[in-house]
Amino acid sequence: MSKYENDIVKMLLESSTSVSGQKIAEQLNISRTAVWKAIDQLKDRGYKIESISNKGYLLVAFPKQWDSHLLSSILERSSLFNKGYIFEELKSTQDEAEKIALSETQPFIVISEKQTEGRGRFKRHWSSQPNTGLWMSIVLQPDISLQKLTTFNLFIALALAKTVGYYHPDVKIKWPNDIYLNEKKLSGFLTEIKGSQDNITQIICGIGVNLNTQRTDFPNELESTATSLHIETGDNIDRYEFLERLILNVEKYYYLFLTGTFSEIKDEYESYALIFDRTLKYTEGSRVIIGQAESLNNDGTLNVKSAEGDMHRFISADIEL
Repeated sequence: MSKYENDIVKMLLESSTSVSGQKIAEQLNISRTAVWKAIDQLKDRGYKIESISNKGYLLVAFPKQWDSHLLSSILERSSLFNKGYIFEELKSTQDEAEKIALSETQPFIVISEKQTEGRGRFKRHWSSQPNTGLWMSIVLQPDISLQKLTTFNLFIALALAKTVGYYHPDVKIKWPNDIYLNEKKLSGFLTEIKGSQDNITQIICGIGVNLNTQRTDFPNELESTATSLHIETGDNIDRYEFLERLILNVEKYYYLFLTGTFSEIKDEYESYALIFDRTLKYTEGSRVIIGQAESLNNDGTLNVKSAEGDMHRFISADIEL
């Protein structure tokens, strides 16, 4: 995108009403013809811009694909992230984020339109089709202890649940970090770290959210277990709007994570919990327990009571619904 296109998009974004071609030309010190050509180029890129007689141009809709300028505009309003990277296709946003982090010292995000080898917890493949969801990695430099890190996923899960809750009231969290609607998985994330036991210096958190995924977009093995916001609401979800809401919630709960404890948000987290009051299978390494989740501890670990009446504490687990 040329400099003029960037500036025009910014002007249209910042205005709630139409902006005249004359005003754009004067502000950018270019001709009306140059404005008209730039508007046409923006339309070719997928921007829906209406030309209103005697009034000017009005930005009606964003491109379907991720756009670097719109991402920059969102991040300008962020107190945490000041840089973002967009790719048309990657093997994994996690891998790319790790490479970029070698030369970045501030928090940033990586978004890809498509992932060919997207992964979740336990190295499971994450279906990441283009134009359908949010496939993103966030990179943070917290400088915290490993002990402090144990509750990070719970804070991020709450940020995700809050964001999804704008669109559907029945959002649930399957401890520790899967987001569900109607007993089907909508979103999940993977957290990878760098540092030592005493000093975690980098967190790379890969987040996947099915937004406009159609039922037929899912692989056969996921049709009965996965869902999207579009499937559950019937609406076409504005991905930019969802992204901005998610970034704001991530900021809020990340700062709470750094400055507070899980006990301060435990009640809120438990209000979204999916696993209580039901008998489920919990697997952690070689340990397999059939039982009921009883409570969460202040360190984020889960207490599960087995059918035999024994209490088991889980740091993390694969839970079968």
